[in-house]
Amino acid sequence: MQLEDKNQKVDLFLKKLNIISENAINKNKYERAMAAISVSANLQYQYNQSYTDEKIENMILLISRNMERKYQERIDKIEINKNVILFYDGFGLDTRGVALMYLNALKKNRYHIVYVTNKDVKNKQPEIHKLMKGASITWNYIDMNKRYTKWVAELTETIINTKPKAMFFYTKPNDVSAAVSFSMFNKKIDRYLIDLTDHAFWLGVKSNDYFLGSREMSASNQYFKRHIEKEKMIKLGVNLIIEKNPDHKGLPFDVKKEKYIFSGGALYKTLGDDKNTYYKIVDHILKNNSEIKFLYAGSGDASEINKILNKYPNRAYLIDERKDFYYLIENSIFYLNTYPMFGGMMMKYAADAGKIPITLRHNKDSDGLLLNQEEAKIEYDTYEELIRDVDKLLMDSQYLKARESLLEGTVIKEERFVKNVRGVIENHRTDYKHEIIEIDTSNFQKEFYERFDLKQEIYKNAIRINGALFNNVPVMYYYMAKNIWSKITNRLKNLR
Repeated sequence: MQLEDKNQKVDLFLKKLNIISENAINKNKYERAMAAISVSANLQYQYNQSYTDEKIENMILLISRNMERKYQERIDKIEINKNVILFYDGFGLDTRGVALMYLNALKKNRYHIVYVTNKDVKNKQPEIHKLMKGASITWNYIDMNKRYTKWVAELTETIINTKPKAMFFYTKPNDVSAAVSFSMFNKKIDRYLIDLTDHAFWLGVKSNDYFLGSREMSASNQYFKRHIEKEKMIKLGVNLIIEKNPDHKGLPFDVKKEKYIFSGGALYKTLGDDKNTYYKIVDHILKNNSEIKFLYAGSGDASEINKILNKYPNRAYLIDERKDFYYLIENSIFYLNTYPMFGGMMMKYAADAGKIPITLRHNKDSDGLLLNQEEAKIEYDTYEELIRDVDKLLMDSQYLKARESLLEGTVIKEERFVKNVRGVIENHRTDYKHEIIEIDTSNFQKEFYERFDLKQEIYKNAIRINGALFNNVPVMYYYMAKNIWSKITNRLKNLR
């Protein structure tokens, strides 16, 4: 598909979804309207050519105002509980760091926490429950799977019944239900969006009061691309919670005895670069250091890493994500960050463990994630510069130790993060300040553009909750039927 042709096809499909949503709102068909918005937002997130969509944001406000009538009297009578904080988690994952850190900070600040997430993860979050032991917390599991309107209703009821002083919006980029529900509480409850995917499109610009970003990319995109006022932008990086998991079974070699480079994360973060730079780095290290192994923890498209595994058998390994990843970082020589997309949390964990997070700079994406980041000398502007330094780090142990010492104090400590979370809730500020400088993201966006497959993304969105769209977008119905049939045939094959 030619680039111009791709752009035209994407725009036409997005316009079609907008028309469907507008018509559905006019007919009070909110399920269909929200399905169209959710699919549009998901496509725009994957396409990543814009950071917000004002038409969609306005439609969310319109849906919210219309649905709010049912709750208006109760919302008007809300008297907030000053010690109650609602944390809305649209992911419901058990081991993702950001949610754990915020929940821990709320616990340490002695707030009563109302934790809201998907009912499908009930009894599937042992780490969160372990962390919250002794906390004042109410667990709320709502239906996020069948209908958007039901999702909105259950979340809205939870907010009205618990009357929180503040709410945290921590969710997926296309979460239309949470955006609609949060919009109902404008000027009633303080609403904070945690800018998790600051590099890409997300919903919620007009559904929240304040926006929490951890780096300069957050500030740049919030101010210049999402058109958020400076007064609403709050800088807050997270601390780390280190759970040293004692179970190290299933590793491909003894990490205490072998020398190795560690890396990890979703494999798509290593793809999309024409020069295959990440794998060139790995290949260079293994080719020139026969005693060193390479260990990657993650999953996804393994097409490129498989070439490394085949070229270096018994030296290069791909394993699934593990709960003892910190142990793997601690025992490595250094941590090799992914490229062209870097891993921010893993970068912080490596620095905390005293291991250099070797990071090839990509359009300033990673700037400002660590304290005193420039002085820590973890970033490189070119492949050649990185390779020269990596070679020296691997040859000179004293140089390696000296460089590791520069990591001291680069990671936010728990006490400071806990204090700043209270500062956000009580005073809408932290002891950090954003430096608002426009960052050019065009090259970064170009990679998304070239990788984007409209047909494949429509296929991925042909799921049950978007069923209200199928009459208007028949191709989605076809894709869903195809998907169901594929699952049935696979099951039948397994039974033979």
